[in-house]
Amino acid sequence: MWLFLIIGLTCGYFMIAWTPTVEPFELELLLTDMIFDPMKTFFALVSFLIGFIANAVLIRTAIWHTLRAWRKETMNQKECFLSYSVLLTFMILAAIDVKKTVIFFLFSFVYGMMSMSVYKEREN
Repeated sequence: MWLFLIIGLTCGYFMIAWTPTVEPFELELLLTDMIFDPMKTFFALVSFLIGFIANAVLIRTAIWHTLRAWRKETMNQKECFLSYSVLLTFMILAAIDVKKTVIFFLFSFVYGMMSMSVYKEREN
């Protein structure tokens, strides 16, 4: 779990740092910045992909532990603490750039919820 937490934070930071910031938002300027710096864009997209999957695992585990606690089942306290610390990751990233962090969180949350049924089947 520590590895997922570190990967999620690091990849989220690199995604925010390497994605061009266009204020006010204009699609043409964003695409132009991305086209003229393809390596930075590629690394930002790879960081986004790896980071949102790592955070999705932590979000899925946190929700699974919440459901188990609600049913008063036993659980691993260390794993529970680490999975809930994904919220700290998003708070740190939001201090850097809120808009990109919200998009990063939404992708992580949706993917984590989509993979929830597979995780429950593996647990049983």
